[in-house]
Amino acid sequence: MRFLQQASFGGTPEEVSQLRNNGIEPWLVAQLNAPYAPYTPRIQEIDRSRFIQTRDYVELWWERIVNGDAQLRERMAYALSQIVVVSLRDPGVAKQRLAFATYTDLIQREALGNYCDLIREVTMTPAMGIFLTHLGNKKADAETGFVPDENYAREILQLFTIGLETLDAAGRSTGAETYTPEDVSGLAAVFTGLSWADTDFDRPRIDEFNRYALMEGYRAEHEAMPKSFLGTTIDFGEDAETSVAATLDFLLSHPNVAPFISKQLIQKLVTSNPSPQYVRRVAETFEAGRYTLANGQSIGTGRRCDLAATAAAILTDEEARRPAGNDYGKIRSPILRLAQLIRTYRVDQEVTRFGEIPNAFFISDAEDSDKLGVNAFLSPSVFNFYRPGYVGPGTESADLDLVTPEYQLATTPSLVGYINAVRRYASQPNRGVTDFDVAVIDYQRLTDVADDATALLNRVDGDLTGGLLSAENREKILSVLEMIEVKGNDADNDRKKRVETALFMVAISPEYVVQR
Repeated sequence: MRFLQQASFGGTPEEVSQLRNNGIEPWLVAQLNAPYAPYTPRIQEIDRSRFIQTRDYVELWWERIVNGDAQLRERMAYALSQIVVVSLRDPGVAKQRLAFATYTDLIQREALGNYCDLIREVTMTPAMGIFLTHLGNKKADAETGFVPDENYAREILQLFTIGLETLDAAGRSTGAETYTPEDVSGLAAVFTGLSWADTDFDRPRIDEFNRYALMEGYRAEHEAMPKSFLGTTIDFGEDAETSVAATLDFLLSHPNVAPFISKQLIQKLVTSNPSPQYVRRVAETFEAGRYTLANGQSIGTGRRCDLAATAAAILTDEEARRPAGNDYGKIRSPILRLAQLIRTYRVDQEVTRFGEIPNAFFISDAEDSDKLGVNAFLSPSVFNFYRPGYVGPGTESADLDLVTPEYQLATTPSLVGYINAVRRYASQPNRGVTDFDVAVIDYQRLTDVADDATALLNRVDGDLTGGLLSAENREKILSVLEMIEVKGNDADNDRKKRVETALFMVAISPEYVVQR
């Protein structure tokens, strides 16, 4: 259970049983080879029948994480989308929703591919160019005083590659800043002369080709002078694409990249406060591009930045697998909690576009990020929904010098939104199915034992927390369940109420909210 919470969007009882029988290594190898569906073909299919909406991407994401088999890839892709952010909340990105498919496909493809390749390609996607404003960025003009936009130059340094401070190999700050404003200005000149492919730079025509293609360099608008930053100089004249490629090679070779990205991936998957030794071990794997499992099987290509090897190192590290103490683990975001709930009790059932399906839980009920406080592809800014170094003010964790990134989501609206989503889920709604965004829920394995309140609680606790409910919380939940008597002509409804109550109370318990 614990491993699947770290490596996926939650395991079904069958998956938990298989993992216990077969072990972690076969699961990892199978996941590395699991087929997955890119977004672009589905987006194009929808676009042929109607106008693409932001909601379509979010629904497709939920469909994949709930129903898809490539769980490790999807979990890694979600982590990367929170680091290398492009958001459909941005009006410019939302206006070019079809172009966003290229970004989503890159994130998904490179989730178990190569981080350096991801940065090289995502830099050139129109979606990123729109979001961080280097699409259409022009060279400096001394006569008018115009200077290139510095947005992407700043964020690729701060968020995507090296961070704000120099790090040792274990991810600890040395206290020295990694770059200066002058470095940002020099780097900004590199990201000039890029725009939609095969069109006019100043009056681009966006069509079926270039909305899915990477950006192209336009010599007339690229800064031809040498570009200096971080102690190096790039000088390829008006050749924008070669300048960008050389610059990215230089940035991605920086010693900060491995510990900076490795620590964030550990935080997203396993624990908010990894030890320096844990970060060092994972960063070494990131650098080597290869990792050897306990059974002797090698993972990775041997190329630096290999994410399959990095994921394996994160998930099988001794620190991830040993019993967790009270200061270990992480708060799980609302969508991770809700995704596990849906996956745990969903069943495979064909859903027609128009039909009445008993116990159909609309995934769209979980999609409103304004209510949950977080969702895929809808970050409020390039800084994601929460910062990796966030410290909850006035908390015991703050007193212990522990960061709690997801605690930044703990606002009143998001807490209420999660509770309401769980309540809708637990109530087993009978709804008319009108779209693909649906999961069919089956609580039969719970109603089968609902006559015995203790047996019911044991099963729900085992399914959702791996049996981690505290004695105090077990006693509280059990007392509520026993107040719902199962008797007489209403026995079926009584069982249903018991199941709903057990699901609801366990799903909002601290043991379910916090991943150990």
